[in-house]
Amino acid sequence: MTVTWKRQFAVLWVGQAVSILTSSVSQYALVWDLTARTGSAAVLSLAAMAALLPQGVLGLFTGAVADHFDRRRIMALADGAIGLFSLALVGACLLWGSLPVPVILAALALRSVGSAFHTPCLQAVTTLLVPPERLSRCAGWSQGVQTLSLLLSPALAAVLFAAAPLPLILALDVLGAAFAIAALALARLPALRTGGGRTFRLLSDCRAGWALLRSQGWLWQLCLICGLFSLAAVPVSSLFPLVCMSYFGKTAASASVVETAYALGMLSGSLLLGLWGGTRNKVTAMTAALFCMGGCLLAVGGLSPAAFLAFTGLSLGMGLAAPFFQSLLTALIQERVAGDYLGRVLGLTSAVMTLAGPVGLAATALFAEEVGLTRWFALAGGVTALCGVLCLALPAVRRCGGAAGEKICPEG
Repeated sequence: MTVTWKRQFAVLWVGQAVSILTSSVSQYALVWDLTARTGSAAVLSLAAMAALLPQGVLGLFTGAVADHFDRRRIMALADGAIGLFSLALVGACLLWGSLPVPVILAALALRSVGSAFHTPCLQAVTTLLVPPERLSRCAGWSQGVQTLSLLLSPALAAVLFAAAPLPLILALDVLGAAFAIAALALARLPALRTGGGRTFRLLSDCRAGWALLRSQGWLWQLCLICGLFSLAAVPVSSLFPLVCMSYFGKTAASASVVETAYALGMLSGSLLLGLWGGTRNKVTAMTAALFCMGGCLLAVGGLSPAAFLAFTGLSLGMGLAAPFFQSLLTALIQERVAGDYLGRVLGLTSAVMTLAGPVGLAATALFAEEVGLTRWFALAGGVTALCGVLCLALPAVRRCGGAAGEKICPEG
């Protein structure tokens, strides 16, 4: 039995790793194309909003779909749709020679729709494969697999962006989606349907998930803290290429070095989490990670244009801390929420975080260039550190990361 779940977990995530790699390479190529052609923080913020907003809005509802229907089929359909979106981009690029900004924004939005259905299914699948006591470690390994792909993608994207036409780079995403679907089939996952024989009613199912989220003080407060974190973190992540090229005066290749440093930090943190499993109370590690990321962002605010190496080192530190917040948050919810409601709670939590991102991006588009890019990083660092303070100050959140006990559901 142990061998079976480990094999299924490994095959599933190998497919995801390849798909993440090809998607990330394509994403970097599009972002660098926008950066080189426009040099505008507003355009980059709009691109990030296009990639986030549909997923955030649909995330309010897609968790209910994941809790009722076969999650294997939903994941396969989502991967296939994302591959088709990329194929359409290839055709548009060949037809017009270069992609207009509105077309890129529309493509990012359509890809976000596919991710809205795929993400809660993938997260909910894990609990049906992995023993509860291994969830934290597997969250670390999952993050490590994703990060390894993200680690390779900036360097690969930089080489391809300089040497290959954009349609060829985008075509890799089509192949990655096909590989992910094949791996999903080879993993031989069970029929992951939790809806039983009940009738599917989207709105009532969504309301039940929302009621569960609001009924648990620790879960609701932690969800709001995560939204505040996204409000700060998402905008600055979209500005990394611009701050490298504009403030530090570097090239796309240098921007890839910073992205690689961040990914190396994430990989190291993920491997450490996978081997160690984190602190007994998950919120302790999550709080420390918030303070670490906040401190690094605050430090960026004091850098001069000549301090590119220091910026690279701080990016490494942010990456090292990130898995101890993101992965442990997912593992905590997976441990504490009943399987029949897990997709909805994960989807709603993700939606709150994702919808907070565009608010921060709108502020970034309006004020970042006026305030200054590095000062905007420092402001984000202050908000991130505030999230850590709230984790300590709210008793329900501070205590929720200990022993899991019984899983929560509306009846219990």
